[in-house]
Amino acid sequence: IGADEAKRWGIVRVVREGSVVDEAVKVASDIASKGRITVNAGKEAVNAAFEMSLAEGLRFEKRLFHALFSIKDQKEGMAAFAEKRRAEWTHSY
Repeated sequence: IGADEAKRWGIVRVVREGSVVDEAVKVASDIASKGRITVNAGKEAVNAAFEMSLAEGLRFEKRLFHALFSIKDQKEGMAAFAEKRRAEWTHSY
């Protein structure tokens, strides 16, 4: 698929000529502003997916997702969303 179609599908955020480094730094900064435990779980799921079948990967991702409901940041994230405010991550269980 082309770049414009990938953007319509939500696969990419920006389509433009030139350096992608500035956009990559923005995306990295956005990810770094999130809850550390959750970001690490997401990275773990993506990395594990390369060594698992689709069914195994989905089960693994589901287990991580359910485990994240027990952390303090999950409760803070849901409260912040409901109260329409920025979350204040504690990065703690």
